[in-house]
Amino acid sequence: MTTNKNQLITEYLDQWTRDYLRDKNQATNEELLYFIEFMQLRDKKTHSIANFNSSNPSIVIDDFLYHGDIWHAGNFKLLKDLGIQHILNVSDTSLKEEITTNFNVLWVSIGDHPRVNISQHFEKTNDFLFSCKVKNEKVLVHCEMGISRSSSIVLAYLMK
Repeated sequence: MTTNKNQLITEYLDQWTRDYLRDKNQATNEELLYFIEFMQLRDKKTHSIANFNSSNPSIVIDDFLYHGDIWHAGNFKLLKDLGIQHILNVSDTSLKEEITTNFNVLWVSIGDHPRVNISQHFEKTNDFLFSCKVKNEKVLVHCEMGISRSSSIVLAYLMK
C-alpha cells in the first residue's frame, strides 16, 4: 500500500513541488495525497465546467466589456467571433499559449479565498479596462467560474 502511495506522489507531483511541500511545509505523505486528491477534483471540476458552459459571456457594456469564466477565456473561436481583443484574467489559473499569444492578456492572479484582499488590484485592473475603453476595444474579464473575483473587478470598474 505504501508503495502505491509513493508511486502516486511521484507520478502526480513533479520533483520541485514534492521537495517544496516536504521541505518548506513539512508535508507528510498523507497530506501530499490529500493535495493530489484536491488537485484532481479541481481539474475534474474545471473540465466539467468547460464541457457544460457553451453560452456567451455576459455583456456588461455593449461593444466593450464582457464578463465570463475560464471556459469563455479559453475558447479561441468564441473570443474571435465576439471581437474580443483583451482579456483580464483574475483567476489563479493561467491561460493557454494560443490565447496569450493572440490576445492582450493581463493576468492578475487572485486566489479564490474569502480573505483575499481583492481591492489591492482595483487600480491596476481599472487602468487596464480604461485603456481598452479609450481605444474602443473589447475586453473579457474572467475568473474561474465567473462569479466572485471577476464580478468584483467589473463592479470596481463600474463604480470608478
